[in-house]
Parts: sequence; C-alpha cells; structure tokens
Amino acid sequence: MKKRIISTLLIGMLMAGMFVGCGSSGAGGNTTPVKDPTEHKNVNTDVEVIGGMGDFDSELIKFLETKDYVNQNYMISPTSYKAALCLAIAGANGETKEELLKAAGFENEEQMNTWYSLVYNSTVDFNDWLAGDQKNVEKAKGNDDYYIDGEGTPDGAFKIVNSIWANESRGGKFRKEYIEKVEKEYDATAASLSGEKLTDAVNTWVNDSTNGQIPKLADDLTDYKLILTNALYLRAPWINEFEEYQTMKDDFKTFSGNKVTKDFMNQVDRFRYYEEDGGKLIILPLKYGVNAAFVLGEIKDIDKAIANAEVWDVDVKLPKMDIDSEFGKDIMIGYLNSRGATSAFDGSADFSEMTDDDVMIDEIIQKTKIKTDEEGLEAAAVTAIMMVESAMEQEEPEIKEFHADEPFKFIVYTELENSENEILFYGQMVE
Repeated sequence: MKKRIISTLLIGMLMAGMFVGCGSSGAGGNTTPVKDPTEHKNVNTDVEVIGGMGDFDSELIKFLETKDYVNQNYMISPTSYKAALCLAIAGANGETKEELLKAAGFENEEQMNTWYSLVYNSTVDFNDWLAGDQKNVEKAKGNDDYYIDGEGTPDGAFKIVNSIWANESRGGKFRKEYIEKVEKEYDATAASLSGEKLTDAVNTWVNDSTNGQIPKLADDLTDYKLILTNALYLRAPWINEFEEYQTMKDDFKTFSGNKVTKDFMNQVDRFRYYEEDGGKLIILPLKYGVNAAFVLGEIKDIDKAIANAEVWDVDVKLPKMDIDSEFGKDIMIGYLNSRGATSAFDGSADFSEMTDDDVMIDEIIQKTKIKTDEEGLEAAAVTAIMMVESAMEQEEPEIKEFHADEPFKFIVYTELENSENEILFYGQMVE
C-alpha cells in the first residue's frame, strides 16, 4: 500500500474589522469563480524582485530574536505575512501605502504585484509537473517493465488563493474599483453577506482552501466589517523518503544544555551540502520544486550557502518536528513599526482605495504549525490583520555528517522564475 503523503500548507489570513459607515459600492452576494491555476501570470522581467533571505525576511528573524525567541522553538511565515499585506496595501493610499510598501520590502506596487505573480507562477509549475507525473504513471500501469504495482499515483498540491468579504450587518462595503483591482492582480473572489452568515462562510472557505488542515478562522467574525483572506496550500513528499525502520530514539541537546529523547529519522544519500567555520547546511528536496534547508550552528549568508551547496554523500539524522507558534501585535505590528510603518495604525490611516470609511489596523496575529515524518512535512500558518474605525561526485566520496541532535534552523522554500528563492517557512528547533 502506498504510504500516506504528508501535506504542507500555509494560509495567510488578513482580517479587517471596522465599525458601521458608508461606502460607495459593495461586493456581490456570491463569491466570484476561482481562476483555474493552469496558466502563468505575465511578469515584467524589468522589475527586480528580491526573494530568499531578503531584507524583509532576514530583518524579521532578527526582530524575533530581540524578543527572546532565540532560545525557543518557533516558526514564522514571511510569505503569509507579505501575501496578507498585499491585499491591505492594494487598498491603501498616500502615506499609508508608501509606508506599508516600504515595510513589506517593496519599492512600489508594481514590484509587489510582480512578487505575487512569481509566487503564483511557482504554484502553476508545481501542478504542471505533478500532472505530468500522474499522466506518466497512469500510462505505465499494467506495464511491468515501467510500473511497480502498489506505488500509487503521485499526489500533491500547491495553490495560492484570495477572497474578500463584506459584512452587510456592519455596513461593510468595498469600493467597486478595489474589487476589480484585487480580482485582476490576485484572482480574489468577493462576497457580501449578513453578519449571521459571515462566520460560517469564511470558516468554510478557510477549511476548503487548506484541505481541512485549518478548519476555521474564528468562532465569531460578526464584529468585523471587512475581511481580506489569503490562503497558500502546499502538499508534497520528500524526494528521498526516510525509511520508517531506520527511525530511532536518541538524545537531543537543547539550547539550555539539557537532553531530551526524540525520534530521529536517518538515511545516507546524496544531498546538496555546505559547510563553513561554525555552521553547516543541508538541502532536503521535496517533489515538484520545493525544498527544505536545515542549518546547524551559524551560517553567515544562507542565500549564499544555498547557492554554493554541492552534492555530497551525507549521513543525515533529523528529528521529527512538531512545532507551533503564535505571534501577536507586539511582533507583527511591532516589526512593521520598526520598519517605519506607523500611519496605518492610527487615526491618519488612509485605506480610501478599499473603502470610503475611515479605518485603521488594530491587530495582526499569525499562528503557525509544522510537522515532519519519514514521508514529508506538514506546515500551516494563519495571519490575521484586524482593522477598526480610526480615531481620526568523487571515486571515493567522503561521507559528510549532518546530525541534527542539537539546536538547528529550517527553511522551506521554492525557486521563483527569477531564480530567487521564496521563503515559505522559517523556524528553529532548540528544545
């Protein structure tokens, strides 16, 4: 019987809660159809977009470590964070837009849209590759020379979807131009519902968009006037799966020096590997263009390390992970404040491209979870931004060793069309 393929998922949720006010136009009563993700979005190759451990990602990690997360298990999703901010920036104007763009790491809105298109196109490439594999397996079935019975059909999924919701009971109403804009740039569906129907509708969308991995966003969304949501879902197995019989219990040395017993997956195979004084890095590829990099010690430049990693025989020892994190306004808003975005959070906020009401961001929350086993990994992130009414090779190869029995970092990433690596998840295990 084919092993169960572990899923990886990432959901970015952008919630906008506001008090009753007037608007010039509203969303329709039903969600617009989801675009069939089979074609690339057009990308302006003259627009340079920085991916990988770019300024936004690297500074976010440094910011977390200044908040005492350096000695804790955690995971954060830069992609979810930025994708959630895209829908808010698209509806912002003036100083608010400029500050949020800069804080999110974009020079202008065109660059932001190009980044999103590159991420979207990576999902198209993934699914095209998967569909090709599935077609080849179906053709090979029944041919003993090419097909081993019981292997099963390749499985996986990678998608990015958006939706915007207006709460009619709170007078929620998006401007028509905003609806058209986010539909064009982000394929966002739109819906306008009464407050009593809103919570169930959004939670159903969240559940469906994440294949049931995140069953709901909240118990009660009736206080919010507008809700903007982004979901990114990924399911893929390791290319080199770990054998279950090789999984053994052993000691893990924590950040504080204590030892705890964990289940360690083991294998010796050829992987891209890099080392420098004080640190080493290994890349474990997942199928269809997604990778997971693990770091022991300190690597000065992760992007450079990934680029310079070479294929070696590596003895890999990796503990199964089960980590969850939650970040509130002290981190999520605090980080944007530290990067110069302030007007979006006070009476001077300008979201006039989204709505005719005066609103500001009051809270940002992100929840994340990651699990790994012999077949792959499963990860989830939920980001919520709440808005309220504003106050105003070798012959004798050397076998490298990568035994993650002490604190390590991990990066799950995919390569975009511009050859930059987009960080889907970043985290560490230290205890």
